[in-house]
Amino acid sequence: MDETPRRRTVSRRAALGAIVTTLGVAGTARGSGDWLRVTDYGVDNTGTEPVSDALDEIPVDDGDSLAFPPGRYLFDDWYRHTGFDDFELRGDDATVVPTADYPRNCLFKLGVPDDPGGRLFVEGFDFDYTAPDTGLRALQAHVDDRLRVWDVDVLGPHDSGRLGPFLFDVTDPDGDGEIRNVNAPDGGAFSVDTPGDIWVGPTGLIVSPYHVGDLVVRDCTLGAFPDNGLYVSSDTGRVVVRGGYYENSNVASIRLSGDGSAVLDATVVVDEARPLDEAQRAIRLDGDGYNRVANTTVYLDEPNDWGLSVQSAVDHARIEDCRIVVRGDEAARGVSIDRDAGRVDVLDTEIQFDAPGQAIYVAGPSGPDADQVWLLRTTVTGTGDGSVGRHAVRVERGNTTVDRLDVQQSGGASRRALKILGEECYVKWGEYETEHVPVVNDADGTRFEGITSRSTTGAPGLKLAAGTADTEVLESTLYGGYTGRGIDGSVFSGNRYPEA
Repeated sequence: MDETPRRRTVSRRAALGAIVTTLGVAGTARGSGDWLRVTDYGVDNTGTEPVSDALDEIPVDDGDSLAFPPGRYLFDDWYRHTGFDDFELRGDDATVVPTADYPRNCLFKLGVPDDPGGRLFVEGFDFDYTAPDTGLRALQAHVDDRLRVWDVDVLGPHDSGRLGPFLFDVTDPDGDGEIRNVNAPDGGAFSVDTPGDIWVGPTGLIVSPYHVGDLVVRDCTLGAFPDNGLYVSSDTGRVVVRGGYYENSNVASIRLSGDGSAVLDATVVVDEARPLDEAQRAIRLDGDGYNRVANTTVYLDEPNDWGLSVQSAVDHARIEDCRIVVRGDEAARGVSIDRDAGRVDVLDTEIQFDAPGQAIYVAGPSGPDADQVWLLRTTVTGTGDGSVGRHAVRVERGNTTVDRLDVQQSGGASRRALKILGEECYVKWGEYETEHVPVVNDADGTRFEGITSRSTTGAPGLKLAAGTADTEVLESTLYGGYTGRGIDGSVFSGNRYPEA
């Protein structure tokens, strides 16, 4: 049975409900000023006449709401509004269409970094990019506080080679924003396949280095983009991704940075690759500070990169209550931790690993004073084999604690469960079962306590590599005993050695 999670897009019509009806009939604004129905000012809503000049002539004051009744609006230039304090764009079944010779990269430009707006509410627009060689930045907003963008859909692929559909920044450190049900499910094309020339191709939704506040991205959908799906390039603001569906973007479907930034309750799928998709990571944590991923599903089918990576600039990352599924014939990684990353906690996470490579890879440094990694109450199952990357879990970093990690890999090719290469690691209360020797120690000062290790082919449960010292094996069950040249000087106490 196909277990691939499918995209879930909240219906904009259903989400608006009575609010949309009120907008179309009564025109009740949330802003403090006037309700300005654009058709009352001569703006065409049949899609036959360009609207940009007429829109620019509408007098807009702070607190006003610019309302777009049902229809199609043909844009031949952008709508640009800066320096405002309390402004709304309200659509009621309103579809924006760019002209074939549209001259700019953006349709709505609301605030700029050196002249941001204050309180912006945008709701209820479709952007129609179904014609060939179309796709523009639909919305670009720099707002110091109270940024709200709800229920916006991009229809069709972004295949013009110009800027991706969304950019949102909160420019005040005390400001906040919410992007809710904003969707571009059809993704975008690489620039070499378009008439445009931006580097690589568009990004789905970008949060730029000008973002310094708090932003929630809630229940959004982004398809396959060439240069990241959701890309947070600011390390001074915070972005929390709540829910949503992200798939098949090159580089990463979600790329996160900023202290306190998180991915919560999301679904990320990588199951298709175009010829130019060379590295499709599901989630990439870039730093700085503390990043978190929780209650999130990652699904990779024949991947060309890793499931979830913790990069070197991260000071502390926590991965918890997640489910990661990796399937394929090529070597892959479920969770990969960079050698220069700070503390990382992986806990209460399930990894189904049906591929060669590592379900969990923890890079060095190998010394005992390295920043700590915790692998806690986590399971690795599946048919992963040892053809490339023999060990399902490889720990190169010293000072790592492996606590109640259970590994069961049924693949062949000398598959092993756990290898310790970092000094003074602590492995306790886990169960390990593989074809070959399940647990291998190749480091000094490792302590094993309360583990159970069994080979399905009768190999010893534990191997101590030559040249290692000060290993302790306590109160453990090692089917078939132990082997290796690192036995001398090791301490064994209270263990059981059943026949394999």
